[in-house]
Amino acid sequence: MIPVPPSSSAAEARRFYDRFGRLQDIQVLYEGRALRWLEEAGRFQSARAVFEFGCGTGAFARRLLERRLPEDARYVGVDVSETMVRIARRRLERWRGRAEIRLVSGSLPLPDADGVYDRFVSNYVFDLLPGPEIAAVLAEARRILAADGLLCLASLTHGATPAARFVSRVWSRVHAWKPWWTGGCRPIELLEFVRPPDWLVLERKVLTQLGISSELVVASRGRGGTIPEDRLLS
Repeated sequence: MIPVPPSSSAAEARRFYDRFGRLQDIQVLYEGRALRWLEEAGRFQSARAVFEFGCGTGAFARRLLERRLPEDARYVGVDVSETMVRIARRRLERWRGRAEIRLVSGSLPLPDADGVYDRFVSNYVFDLLPGPEIAAVLAEARRILAADGLLCLASLTHGATPAARFVSRVWSRVHAWKPWWTGGCRPIELLEFVRPPDWLVLERKVLTQLGISSELVVASRGRGGTIPEDRLLS
């Protein structure tokens, strides 16, 4: 989780997720299929340096370190919540020699040098951010990714089935009225932000679980158009 959610301050975001704590892990009930797809599509088995923007409890990082990343790959995750950082550090303790969790203020630019990572991951964070903040984070992602690096994103999106469309409409209305009743999240479309000429979309998928739709995008730095639909991973 990284600020700033719409109609909320960074301080409000931090307070909410400090209280939310380990309960964030229950989101796997509707995120599980989506994140498993992203694990595969992100080609993490060939990654050497991974940066995660909004690492939360470190659950996705642990899956990468256990199942996907080479033994010499390093991982850096950042979050604004002290509670999340504390949980993530405990969860990744066995990889402390090559996994680092940082507590950050949420301000940009990131302190990392240009081109030092080959994966930039952010799961269910962009749906917390207003459009200008998403654009700013994507600019930083592009800066710190190597020329052949991959952007790997997951987000809440508008419903892809009749039931999910109903859930999405209700969710959006509740968010507009009381943002923190939804944890500050709302459905968005990642492809509105991840687009040429800065990004070349390699893989895209929308998956629905328990009536909640998620959009998954894997993109590379590039100055061309998107991959045709028939070449996207099914």
